[in-house]
Amino acid sequence: MKKVIAILVLGLLWCGGANANEKKVFYAGFSFSGNYIDKSVGIKYTNSLIEIKNENGLDIISASLLKTIKRSKPKSFKIDFNFADLNKGLEESVVMAVVLDHEDYFYEYEPISKTYLNNIQMFFQIIFYDFKSKKLIAAIPYDVSMPFFTKKELNENEIKKYIETFYTKGLKSMDNNETINAFTKVEEILNNFELKEKYQFRIGVTSIKFEEKSLSSIPDIYKKNLKFLENIFAQLFSSRLSLHNDVALVPYTEGIAIGAKMKQQFVNSDIIYDIELPKPDFNIEINIRGFKKVLAKKSDVNNIFFWASFINLKVFQPELNKIYMDDNLKNVIKKSIPSQIENINDWYKFYITTYELFDGFSININEINSEWLNKTNDTSEFKINMKSLKNLMVKLK
Repeated sequence: MKKVIAILVLGLLWCGGANANEKKVFYAGFSFSGNYIDKSVGIKYTNSLIEIKNENGLDIISASLLKTIKRSKPKSFKIDFNFADLNKGLEESVVMAVVLDHEDYFYEYEPISKTYLNNIQMFFQIIFYDFKSKKLIAAIPYDVSMPFFTKKELNENEIKKYIETFYTKGLKSMDNNETINAFTKVEEILNNFELKEKYQFRIGVTSIKFEEKSLSSIPDIYKKNLKFLENIFAQLFSSRLSLHNDVALVPYTEGIAIGAKMKQQFVNSDIIYDIELPKPDFNIEINIRGFKKVLAKKSDVNNIFFWASFINLKVFQPELNKIYMDDNLKNVIKKSIPSQIENINDWYKFYITTYELFDGFSININEINSEWLNKTNDTSEFKINMKSLKNLMVKLK
């Protein structure tokens, strides 16, 4: 078993204008979350890519991440790339790592243009913790999605090659033609994140359930392990909430209310660390109530479909028995599909409707859009609850 020092990325001390009052954080590298990970399913492409080394002997993913970290200029802490002296107390043992929770690849075929729309989806967390006590200080979840077109269906090796390019050189975004990679957001997050020694209040997803009505729409590969899918949806919600409200969250894990731990494994080590998670002061419970597909209009050329997702979202403070929200929300997407398509990827559409619902909810906490409100939940009570959540987000910063 390799020593701990082998998993840490060694380098020169970064000294970008730090002052004496700034906290020192040691960069620990790239790692995997072990909570629900089956490496042959959840991270199979990345798991194989870490075997590819650069001229310095560092795997290509860690090397790409290291370049990003070195470009960052955090305002509230200084990053040290030397190994921490763990005998000097808390100040000298705070480490930071970027953790991959899971990855996914999916595609859709457009027969008229004979084009494949491919999508790479990845979920990460930037975590800060005390290396001696293995207690989490803060976690910032983020997700990244990269859609791209091809004229042929990709095989496994080609998918792997695109993901390798996404990690290293980057791929061009369909939205603005800008080249981005899997770690582009890391620099932005670190530059704007304020690391605190202590957090007065914490929030996190503590429960996520798929109700009976939703199960018929879930692919068999996920039905075999609903815990894995629960983790995906919890991270999807957490990353949207964190992005749009600038708050750190307690990572989701089953049984968090009774003292859960997050498993972490660095890419260059067989050691698995148990990171102790703090108990959230504010709980988020998500019930996926169901999914629905409706054929709205049929013709010889195109069929118009609606796909909808329905959830219940509860936000509360258990110690005070105070409920900020306990509301049903919905989101609907509309799409015209060529009539000759027989095998529609309905699950992908349901996933997108839920993604949009989580994203829209997180955006509207700050400033409610009346059109979004009418589509999601048009009750006056829900609007009041959204305003109370806005005040709560301020307490969590």
